[in-house]
Amino acid sequence: MIRGPARYAGEMKRCALVLVPSLLAACAPVARETPSSPPRSGDAARPPATPRAFMSDPAEYAIDHPSEEAGEAIFMRTGVGDPYRTGIPYPVFLALVAAYPDELGGSTAALTARFGFTPRPANAGGDERDAREGLPIGLHLTTDPNTRVPFVVSSCALCHAEVVRWPGGEQLVYGIGNKRIRIHAYDDALAKIAARPDFDKAHLAPLASKLARERRIEWPGEYRDTIVDATLRALRERVTTRAKLLDRVRGGLPGRVAAIESFALVLGQLLGRDVGFAPRVGWTRIPDVIGFASKRTLSWDGGAEGSPDVLVVDADIAAGARIEWLFDHPWQGPSVSAFLRHLPRDLRFPGPIDEALAKRGKITFEKNCAKCHGTYHEDGRARSYVERIVPLMRLETDAARAEAVTDAFVTAANDPKLDRGMHLVRTRRTDGYVPPVLTSIWARAPYGHAGQWPSLQVIATRPEARPTRFVVHAAAPLDLERVGVALGDASQPLADGDYLQDASAPGFSAGGHPFLAELGDDARAVIEYLKTL
Repeated sequence: MIRGPARYAGEMKRCALVLVPSLLAACAPVARETPSSPPRSGDAARPPATPRAFMSDPAEYAIDHPSEEAGEAIFMRTGVGDPYRTGIPYPVFLALVAAYPDELGGSTAALTARFGFTPRPANAGGDERDAREGLPIGLHLTTDPNTRVPFVVSSCALCHAEVVRWPGGEQLVYGIGNKRIRIHAYDDALAKIAARPDFDKAHLAPLASKLARERRIEWPGEYRDTIVDATLRALRERVTTRAKLLDRVRGGLPGRVAAIESFALVLGQLLGRDVGFAPRVGWTRIPDVIGFASKRTLSWDGGAEGSPDVLVVDADIAAGARIEWLFDHPWQGPSVSAFLRHLPRDLRFPGPIDEALAKRGKITFEKNCAKCHGTYHEDGRARSYVERIVPLMRLETDAARAEAVTDAFVTAANDPKLDRGMHLVRTRRTDGYVPPVLTSIWARAPYGHAGQWPSLQVIATRPEARPTRFVVHAAAPLDLERVGVALGDASQPLADGDYLQDASAPGFSAGGHPFLAELGDDARAVIEYLKTL
């Protein structure tokens, strides 16, 4: 199913590549011996004979043909699956949140706010269990058929959905990158918990059982000890295996991910060798998948090439899903791809638009910008976008993300051992970046591969005159006048949801892309046109 991971192709899918709960083979000792045989009482006493015995295959992941409906369910709700490896048992998850409030908030709602997940209100009377439990968008409960225990897994929507807010209104948008999520911080919090002296079965097992009783969660007595033991063991092991990565990314900005570094770590684990990191972290913002239908390579630098049906599930390897799982579920990638090619969109600029100015801006845009960014229908859909790589020497933007793809990374990503020698995807260094599709661009700030430009107004400013130190009000409504995120004074204290961005920080230079600024007075007309897309 994959050549993989072909790794950072997953930048255009989701950032679950660093999500934890993505680590466990938690029920392996109690899993069925074959895919069709039920668990037996003696199974807990001996390890399974083959890796197949580690699988848990809930019925909702059975897809007999590719369809947009199946892809929608995967993207918005269920995720790709393999819950023993991409999930965490729900009673243990609740126990961790309750037992360590300093790290995880003490409740699901507090955890959601702390790490920038997109909340959805609990719905006690609804049919949807995820909503009744108050889980954020992108977290899902799937029932393990072996033990009947629900596992928390993640879907694409965890990182690729957000409530877009503007003065006087808001809208939940699927396919847009979450600019508030702090996925590396969540990873780091679980690592810190696992290193604590009170992180043990005596402390957590009774709490998990208590919460399961109170919330009427299936938690069979014959499996509890084994599940808790395996979960705690996996989390402790994670502290060691991910320590180098966590040290590098600690303190990263909201809405950003070190995709290449995260994939390099998993590549090293799969191949049994150290792939290493580049000197600087290759930070990227959580990307939008709004332009998926026009894309070919899906990554910021265009370096991962192959079928979008393959690339779209690639990030799930770094999220813990096994290659065997994806081979066993071959219609997941084509289904997600089919859904994203027709991603629903009803998102129009909510403020006034100067129609005459926008008309003039369209002419200027198509003359000066369309070669890279394409042309567009009246409803904002791309009409003639051809993906191309613009060399760094021309863009002059920050090179850290491109330089993160080292020779060792390319060699590892192309190792035939990873996909049974099928060569479905090829990874290469491009030393450039791919200009994005601009549909709904007004709602997708901050801009640039690293989110280094807070607004279209800043991009229209000469690089040497752009702000270099500012506060982003990430939780505030968008600034419709400047067309971007709301900014604050860097000398003032930070409020909830704020963060300081410094263009002198490695990977975040505000320079480059002088093209809009070079249009002079016509830049304002182009921005007015971009509001219409």
